[in-house]
This record gives sequence, structure tokens and C-alpha cells, in this order.
Amino acid sequence: LLDRCLAAAGGLAGERSPAGELPERWHSRQPYRYDPIPRRDERFQDPYNAGVNPEAFLYDLTMPARAKTLMMYYKRIRELDVPEMMASIIVETGEQPWEYYHDMSRQLWDEARHALMGEVGFTALGLDWRSIPINFTWSLNLNTQLDAKGRHGVLYFIEQGLMPRTGKRFEWEVAAAAGDPLATTFQDYDWADEVLHANLGRRWYVEQFGSREEAIDYGDRCWSQVLSHWREYVEQGLTEHRNWWPELYRAACERWGIAPDPAALAFTATYEDLRADLKGVSGSG
Repeated sequence: LLDRCLAAAGGLAGERSPAGELPERWHSRQPYRYDPIPRRDERFQDPYNAGVNPEAFLYDLTMPARAKTLMMYYKRIRELDVPEMMASIIVETGEQPWEYYHDMSRQLWDEARHALMGEVGFTALGLDWRSIPINFTWSLNLNTQLDAKGRHGVLYFIEQGLMPRTGKRFEWEVAAAAGDPLATTFQDYDWADEVLHANLGRRWYVEQFGSREEAIDYGDRCWSQVLSHWREYVEQGLTEHRNWWPELYRAACERWGIAPDPAALAFTATYEDLRADLKGVSGSG
């Protein structure tokens, strides 16, 4: 079967003329149906937990830079939800040129690599990332509430928000101010990736609209339509939205050999009423 498929394709690299006969379908006789629900293994506990809003901490100018690097490690590892969502865009968008799949798959891999940066950051501190609830409700809610175009719109809207001074440049500056070489290196790579991703969004998403502004506005409106189900997840017994931050911060301070900052230790902002760009959310269905 493999030989027949390669012959029909003209060889692995297209070095031969394609054979005229297409092999009979085997495993693909029944069309594949994409499952939009994220699936994670036993290492991930309490994935519905949205009890800590890292963006609210990161953009609070009164919080110490070193503590912010810890929160940025969480933001990086949580980016696991981006390939979970992007995969649905790639699968459900429909017939596209090869360059689309090349570019979007490259971005999906970049996002997975960002999550690995967070894991490495915690490991370098001697902290077990498995003890931290890595939330997946962003990918879950987008995959189940928006179509592929709407999801791509949200992705592009977020990417555009990462370009100004308050975006990836700000995160790099925070890491540098904290004197953390590892976090600074990670944010340097992360910043460069997001510049590329914004360009890919212009190529494969913005062209569907009359202007860049219209494309951004569409993404914002789509995100505003997504219901967070914050309270429903509690009522269904899926999570208590436990504030895991104080425990993590104390453990990091022990390894840094410093006393916890009282204000940072007392941080309690959640995602109940705010989304990641600190705008209000739609709470329930």
C-alpha cells in the first residue's frame, strides 16, 4: 500500500511522474472526525482551575519583577492550550494551499515549544510543574463555542496585542529587570516568535477582510462571545478555582533565598470577570 501511495504521489519528493491510479482508501474509508475537547494525561491536575489571573499580576506595576518571572513561566507552560486550539483551526478551515499548512504547523510547533520553556523554567528552580493547575478552558471554550474563522480571529487579536510595548517587549524587560538570564533568553525567543506569528496571521487571516482593523475587531468580538463558564465549572464539581499562587511563590522564594513580598503573596485576582487581556468576560451560558 505504501509503495502504491508513493507511486501515485510521484515519489517521496515528487521526483517521478505520478502514477495514474489512486490506491483504494484503507484506514481513511471513514472520514476522520476531529474531537475538539482537549485531552491531557494524569500529570495535569485541576485543568478547569481559573483561580489565578497571571496577566493581572504581570501588568501590576507594584509587583516585584522577580515574582513576575515566575508568573511568566506559568504563562509559558499554559501555552499548551494554543496548539490545542490551533489544531482545530488547521483541521476545520478546509482546503488550503500547501503554504498554509506549512506556516500554521510551524506556528503550532512554536507554541508547543513555548510551553516547554515554562516547564524548563520551573524545573530550573527545582519546582514540580505538575503540582500547578495548568488551565485548559481557553482552548476548550474556543474549540466548542466558535467556528474555525472565529478561533483564528481570536488568535490574531491576541497576537496583535502582544506587539506593542505592553506585550512581548514588556515581558522581556521584566525578565531583564529581574536579573534572570534564563527567563530573559526565553522571552527573547518568545518575542521573536510572536513577530513571525503576527505576520503569518496577516497572510492567512487578514486577507479575508477589507482591512487589518476590521480583522482585529472581528477577533475581539468573537472572543467577547465566548462564555467562560467560571461558575458552572464550580457547580459541576470540576474545580474550586483554588488560588495556587501563594504556595508556588513561597516555594520559589525559598529557592531564591529571599522573603516573599507581602503584596505579591496576597495576590488573589482570578479569571472570574476578566479575560487574559483584562477585558470583561461573558460568564455563563
